[in-house]
Amino acid sequence: MEGMVILKSNYWIVAALALAPTAWGQQAQKNWKDRAEYDLFQSCAQQQDPNKKLDCVKSWRDKYPSSDFKEEGLKLSLSAYVALSKSAEVAATSKEILTISPTDLTSLYYLTSMALNNTDPAALDSGEKAANTLLGSLDATFAADKKPATTKDEEWNKAKRDMQVLGTRVLGWVAMTKKDNAKAEQQFQKLLDMNFKDGEVSYWMYSVIRATKEVKRYSEALFYLARAASLPKDQGGFADQQRRQIDDFFVKAYNTYHGADDAGLAELRKMSMGAPKPPADFRIKTSIEIATEKENEFKSKNPQLAFWMGIKKELAGAEGEKFFEGTVKGAELPGKIEGTEYTKLKGRLISHKPATNPKELVLQMDTTQANATDGDVTIKIADGKFMNGKADPGVELEFNGTASAFTKDPFMVTFDVDKENLGGWPAQAAPPAKKAAPVRKAGPKGAPKKK
Repeated sequence: MEGMVILKSNYWIVAALALAPTAWGQQAQKNWKDRAEYDLFQSCAQQQDPNKKLDCVKSWRDKYPSSDFKEEGLKLSLSAYVALSKSAEVAATSKEILTISPTDLTSLYYLTSMALNNTDPAALDSGEKAANTLLGSLDATFAADKKPATTKDEEWNKAKRDMQVLGTRVLGWVAMTKKDNAKAEQQFQKLLDMNFKDGEVSYWMYSVIRATKEVKRYSEALFYLARAASLPKDQGGFADQQRRQIDDFFVKAYNTYHGADDAGLAELRKMSMGAPKPPADFRIKTSIEIATEKENEFKSKNPQLAFWMGIKKELAGAEGEKFFEGTVKGAELPGKIEGTEYTKLKGRLISHKPATNPKELVLQMDTTQANATDGDVTIKIADGKFMNGKADPGVELEFNGTASAFTKDPFMVTFDVDKENLGGWPAQAAPPAKKAAPVRKAGPKGAPKKK
């Protein structure tokens, strides 16, 4: 039957009271018109075939239109319509019974149940009204003096709780379907406070929080989605195939929001399985926040490289040449950025020419690339000067100078640098001292010279 929910509860102990033949005989204010009416009604009640039961009740009503037992006759018809899964007739008969007995549990149960997972406006309206009446009459319906002697206390209390769960669930469903997210969230939280191991309600809670489009609440929404994705079927979760689909969605949603993080996923699953709602200060960092934190940490540890990478990003972009001509060319770099002055840029030497006393040096500015073989900056020593001696590739140099040229492919920025503004050039070993010429001793005076 569309929209109908059969609760796995002791509700049927309570519902059966409405049709128990002993109950009819105990209602002193009601009387049978004659013995024939009683016998006919009993035969209708004992009829197992629902279609034959309906025919029997119709015959009884035709013969006794003013019977004191009109409500009981309607309940016989209601049970037959339920057996035949005729939802329209179930709804109509339940409403008719409620005109006689406004808090009849059986009728309220069916009208409430039929609204669940239903989107028909009429079913939602009647279900909402029935759910409110059901919840408002629970204490009276399940009063201790109403409990049958053969029913155990725990069964009676469980039946009451099941009705409370049903009514609250339907109010939440109706509100969610009508896009009243605040009311739906309120009802769903009541359910989760009673039993938070409910995969379906957890998923609904995720849905209504997301529907608010409040970015600050997305961490909270992911908490409920984690539970819906993680609860196994035997603990209140979805059937395996549906749960796996939800789990795939959860992992994708989490990774999109936070970034791939297996440890974070596992921790969120564990947290969601242990409480009806997240802690008040619960928050998952976004991937943008994490990237910003890493960028700030990188800047604090590598300010010169961060400065250079910001420039290189602009130069490598679609408007790179324009950026160079308008912003970089002729500028004294590094200069200032974001209020911080960097007196030198730092790079790792790739090569220089000539091999000795070079006038041009090629550097890779990303000093984290220890084995880089391609450079991205060329330094020209200004005023025709040169660096003394030579340096091995890999040595770190610091400089500041004027950007004078740029090529995008291959990427290269040329700087004119005064010799005194280049730091880190290795000290050169002094040339070996020349040996002094041997001193010749003079021979005896008057001795002939050696030939």
